[in-house]
Amino acid sequence: MKKSTSVSLTGRLVLAALAASLVSLLLVPAPAQAADYVPISGAGSTWSQVAVDAWRADVRASGVVVNYAGTGSTDGRSQFIQGTVDFANTEIPFQNPPEPGQQAEIPSRPYAYLPIVAGGTSFMYNLTVAGQRVRDLRLSGDTLAKIFTGAITRWSDPAITRDYGKTLPDIPIIPVVRSDGAGASAQFTKYMASQAPSVYCPFIRSKLNLSGSACPSVSFYPAFGSSKAQNGSNGVANYVAASYGAGAIGYVEYAYPKRIDFPVVSLLNKAGYYSQPTAGNVAVALTKAKINPDLTQNLDSVYSNPDPRAYPMSSYSYMVVPTSTAAPFNTDKGRTLSTFVNYFLCGGQQKADILGYSPLPKNLVEAGFQQVARIPGAVPSPSITQCHNPALDILHSAPMPDKCMKVGATCDPSTTPSSGGTPSPSGTTTTTPGSSTPAGGLPGSTTPGGTAADPGGGPSGSDPGAAAPDPLTGTPAGGTVTTAGGALTAAAGTPVSLASSRAGQQKAIGWLVAAMLALTVLAPPFLVSRHLRRRP
Repeated sequence: MKKSTSVSLTGRLVLAALAASLVSLLLVPAPAQAADYVPISGAGSTWSQVAVDAWRADVRASGVVVNYAGTGSTDGRSQFIQGTVDFANTEIPFQNPPEPGQQAEIPSRPYAYLPIVAGGTSFMYNLTVAGQRVRDLRLSGDTLAKIFTGAITRWSDPAITRDYGKTLPDIPIIPVVRSDGAGASAQFTKYMASQAPSVYCPFIRSKLNLSGSACPSVSFYPAFGSSKAQNGSNGVANYVAASYGAGAIGYVEYAYPKRIDFPVVSLLNKAGYYSQPTAGNVAVALTKAKINPDLTQNLDSVYSNPDPRAYPMSSYSYMVVPTSTAAPFNTDKGRTLSTFVNYFLCGGQQKADILGYSPLPKNLVEAGFQQVARIPGAVPSPSITQCHNPALDILHSAPMPDKCMKVGATCDPSTTPSSGGTPSPSGTTTTTPGSSTPAGGLPGSTTPGGTAADPGGGPSGSDPGAAAPDPLTGTPAGGTVTTAGGALTAAAGTPVSLASSRAGQQKAIGWLVAAMLALTVLAPPFLVSRHLRRRP
């Protein structure tokens, strides 16, 4: 009896000690800094959503939780007014006076606009000839306006043949538009009102029952002819890419077709060249953007930029941020929001090209930092020198277009190996719809010939691996990016100081817990056996 009691007490002591150790490990608190970040929520633009989703995934491991719903720019602005979200993303400002048929948008709480990323509104299409996907379609703004107003209804139309230089199959065109209030619709209609008024203005006046010379841009695109209305950028992209989307064409931010390797139209610019919405061509086009005092954009001169590289339908997306603690905002949320904004204005811009966007120029990043300081509870923004913004490099490295892309050229750029892209002057492909980089490579991009990754969770694409910058520090894992001209030091920076990662601590605790559980199982039998062997 005594022997049994001794063994039992030994086992109990061991188990008690191990249990105490296990409990102490499980009760270790997370770093104090991580607890300072309270979750925030936003809604709005799907045009910028690929970038926003990638950025918020980047910072989540450090305790910065940003919830975001891509419900369309109009709904995002509406939710900000109603106080159901902390911030909103949009491509156009609050509408007051309103669009025809809509209510005026007048927020009751103070706010500021800050630019978040640049990009090109592209025209994704689904066409095949003799079993091969068409990847080199070229169209003018006037022809696109006629397609999206119902004046051109078949792909064999002479206007399309004239732009493209080849005859396409005599099949119906399916124009795919947004069913929700969208910044992309506002951008496209503003472009048409500026560049194809004789086509667009009579159309929109008839659809909205307007009189006189009114020719407004609209966020809600009117239905017409054989058009199909889809919700969100994903809805448009999914319809065009589907098997039932043969003959379809829709407007979406370039990130959407790029991440699924789908072709987009080369759009005719004012210099007479057909241009793709690459990071470089967008950056070139936006050198003519006029920025208003509140940081919103005037794109009239972008549409008519005379540079032969310019992609005409280039623009910025914006975040609407609160500048007071009016409900539902407070200073704790301001700490989270400012940390997130500081990250994407600095380190986040280094992955804009990979995601299908173009990085903000330095002056707009600095202007964005000034807006961050107006957010209640904001943490200080980093120095612009820490960001190593790639915009200038991308702007300077944007290649001039191939002579075959000039309107009226008799040579055929489609002879470039099955890329559907724009040949460079040397004969190599500069950029293909869905490819990762122009020839020569850009900071933050994959090497030539690779496929862009989809950090935002896209349906396809390969991981760029070491070529991608670290999401929190902006430092490339590989240190350099190989380009056609040799090794180029990759962009690096430490944009923000985030809380220590809880993920690493939890992983370490997991291993310790596993070890302690193993000891809990194995130690008692070992000690009992040892105890019995020592007894006389």
